[in-house]
Amino acid sequence: MEAKRKRQPYQSTGYIDGNTARKQGFIGQQAAHNYYTVPDIERQRRQAPAPRRHIRRKPSTLTGISKTSLFILTLAIGATLYFCIEFLMLQHEVSKMEKDIVSMEQNLAAIRNENDAAYEQINTVYDLDYVYNIAVNELGMVYPNNNEVILFEKADESFVRQYADIPK
Repeated sequence: MEAKRKRQPYQSTGYIDGNTARKQGFIGQQAAHNYYTVPDIERQRRQAPAPRRHIRRKPSTLTGISKTSLFILTLAIGATLYFCIEFLMLQHEVSKMEKDIVSMEQNLAAIRNENDAAYEQINTVYDLDYVYNIAVNELGMVYPNNNEVILFEKADESFVRQYADIPK
């Protein structure tokens, strides 16, 4: 018999399969007429008192922060503020330098365009082949031979002054 009781789980847990449950304590025909519906059982479970929880008591005195900890905390906050301000100042300088670089690059591009335009204008005005033909054919100029070239040392200045004729 004990083996049968162990196999039937509703007897050990009080659970009855179905949508209604019998009232406990009634036997015989009265038990067949007195059923609780599932929502009534759930309502009874909800109304059951909740287990009491352990309430922690607050300490009667609050412990304060020590002077050493306060000093270290103040130093850390001060150092953090200092580094944040320095970082912002460096970031401002970098952005200012980037703006200066952009404006200088634009200025350089404009100057290069002007220089290229002036160079092209000079090349179109003076044809070097024309100058060479006039110098050789009309003026009689010739290239010097190796023995006709005289070398001299250049002074620190950017120009040379000639005080006498070059010897032959």
